[in-house]
Amino acid sequence: MRSKRIFHIIFHNKILLTAIIILFIVIAAIIVGLCIPKHQPTIEGQLESTDYRVSTKVPSRVVKLLVGEGDYVHEGDTLAILSAPEVNALEQVTQAKEQAAGASEALINEGTRKEAVQSAYYRWQQAVSARDISEKTYARISKLYAQGVVSAQKRDEAQSARDAAVAAAQAMREQYEQAKNGSRHEEKRASGAMTKAAGARVKEVRSLLNETVLTAPQSGWVTEVFVEIGEFVGTGAPIMNVETDDYWFSFFVNEDKLKGIDYHDKVLIYRPATGDTVLTHVTRIENAGDFASWKATRALNDIDLKLFEVRMRADKPLKSPHAGESAVWVRGK
Repeated sequence: MRSKRIFHIIFHNKILLTAIIILFIVIAAIIVGLCIPKHQPTIEGQLESTDYRVSTKVPSRVVKLLVGEGDYVHEGDTLAILSAPEVNALEQVTQAKEQAAGASEALINEGTRKEAVQSAYYRWQQAVSARDISEKTYARISKLYAQGVVSAQKRDEAQSARDAAVAAAQAMREQYEQAKNGSRHEEKRASGAMTKAAGARVKEVRSLLNETVLTAPQSGWVTEVFVEIGEFVGTGAPIMNVETDDYWFSFFVNEDKLKGIDYHDKVLIYRPATGDTVLTHVTRIENAGDFASWKATRALNDIDLKLFEVRMRADKPLKSPHAGESAVWVRGK
């Protein structure tokens, strides 16, 4: 009996000791949990860049590629040379039309040649002489008719001849004046407009020819070339892609994390690709749209949380930037 009592005492003491140990462990865990600061969730984003695709307005064939993937190009550098024989032929046609329109305008502005003007003057003077003779003849016949020497028919014939000569002289004078004055003002304006239209067409064709020599509108890295030499490309078809030096960091943040974030705030960004941190400033805070929401519906206080894009730009040029690399928001408001 005594041994049983000792066993029960020892057994109960072990249970009590175990309970005490567990209680101490729980209390210690609570104290440690209270002492350790709450973990701030990591905000991850990525590096973005402006890029552009080089293309042409003219259906043409690739003759030469002067750059390749991985090359850095400066603004104005020639990237590719294309061939468009149809446009070359069209340029010759438009140039010929421009020359023809210019010659026609010059002819109209110069007026009638001196020889033609002189000839018209002589014809007018001949008509004036004929008119003067017919008037004298009519005057004599009229006197004879009054004296009863000639018949009325003779007088009428003389009058008709005089009237015809007067009309002919007037017509010859008008022809002479027209030859001397040249074309009308309206004709000169129309001719000038046709010349300008032909010149504008030539400029248009030459601008299309310029599209066969592709140059870089901005500096940057050639990230991808889509065509091969000898390949035919249509209007607007991409030939190569260029990534510019315009970089920024993009983060998507729930609206409950936006408190205290404002434009031009300084933020420190960690770049895993290079292992360094860069100082940036906030340049954009914009609603990313309902379709981009990453937070479950009714996530906080029965309110749907929307997503905002926070964009930041580095205060200094980045070291070895690559669009798409990860970025970590390690400090900031």
